Amino acid sequence: MVGGGLLGLEAANALKKLGLEAHVVEFAPRLMPVQLDAEAAQLLRRKIEDLGVQVHTEKATREIVPGDEQRLRMCFSDETWLETDLIVFSAGIRPQDSLAAQAGLELGERGGIVIDNQCKTSDADIYAIGECALWQKQLFGLVAPGYTMARAAVSDLTGDAKSSFTGADMSTKLKLLGVDVGSIGDTHGTTPGALNYRYSDELVGVYRRLVVSPDGKHLIGAILVGDNSYYDTLLQFALNGIELPEYPEALILPSTGQDTPGLGADALPYEATICSCHNVTKGDICEAMNDGAVFMADLKGSTKAATGCGGCAAMVKNVLEAELEKRGVHVDKSICEHFGYTRQELFHLVRVEEIKTFAELISRYGQGGGCEICKPAVASILASVWNDHVHETAHVALQDTNDTFMANMQKNGTYSVVPRIPGGEITPTMLISIGEVGKKI
Repeated sequence: MVGGGLLGLEAANALKKLGLEAHVVEFAPRLMPVQLDAEAAQLLRRKIEDLGVQVHTEKATREIVPGDEQRLRMCFSDETWLETDLIVFSAGIRPQDSLAAQAGLELGERGGIVIDNQCKTSDADIYAIGECALWQKQLFGLVAPGYTMARAAVSDLTGDAKSSFTGADMSTKLKLLGVDVGSIGDTHGTTPGALNYRYSDELVGVYRRLVVSPDGKHLIGAILVGDNSYYDTLLQFALNGIELPEYPEALILPSTGQDTPGLGADALPYEATICSCHNVTKGDICEAMNDGAVFMADLKGSTKAATGCGGCAAMVKNVLEAELEKRGVHVDKSICEHFGYTRQELFHLVRVEEIKTFAELISRYGQGGGCEICKPAVASILASVWNDHVHETAHVALQDTNDTFMANMQKNGTYSVVPRIPGGEITPTMLISIGEVGKKI
């Protein structure tokens, strides 16, 4: 995989899921150099390599020649090389501007069709939007900026001067090879006078960084690796210019059992942008609710919120529930009709009350016989808290097919077995035992 950016890592993940040995080759000194600083990139690299993907940074591919056994050899400028059967390139955006060149439009030094704030090219009758468009020497490779450009162009064509393109939010929240990565605003702190807060836990594998304005009152950037649960709150601070609490570091420090300053949906102003892909504000959602959209499906249909990248879905749901509660509507957050509790509440009940079986839990705190929603959830909770074997009589009926047979069952009748090793601890003797079992099956 040539390219260690967002798309490159996603492509490497796809190759790995196909059962291939994946390598990532990046020209820069670190992965995701645009979004992450050195410390975050190093943590991401360690997590990715732990998953079995090899990473090669500071590697410039000089040429690709035939290698041994009909393989391809990537020859790097430092005289090292790598042999592989397949090479996938994801090395940045290359704007398709050949048609614009033929038409005599102004192009950037490294390509791209130059546009102004209304997305007009050097010919006032021609507009350009999307990845081919170059605005103030910048190319934008995400869907949200393309939508914003389209709105600006349409606004100009219809004579409505309300909309213009003045840049775009390039914040991203992804799970790359199973690792949470979040990037918001000025991640590298290039704003003059910017201040930083950092939290790093190498044992757990999390890194968080806040970049704040020189006066310490506003968030202008953030980096998250290993845990994206902080992303939605931080994004609202950054996008809407909401003033930070007295101690901004509390926004990224682990919970100490005391309340820390957060940002619920109820605290957001109506002009707060909830869905950047379709430019949907909290006010737009409230207006849609006034018109009868009181379910997520209704909101998606009427506002298009959460129908782009989908990263705002949790925040849209929070706004919906907060507004319903303000209007006196009871919001049922129960896991299912058999338990009047959330999954988190059931977890606490099991642990505090020392409940060991599903039967005991439903007899004390539920009703009926359970369903396909609550049974696997309770099975997972019991396994997490008490670590009983899933095939014990009290638990076996709760398991899904894979857990029942202790294998990954496929629709065509085939299966695969993944050894379970508590805590990742294993000895050479145990490995030999696994191999012997593998021979038998």
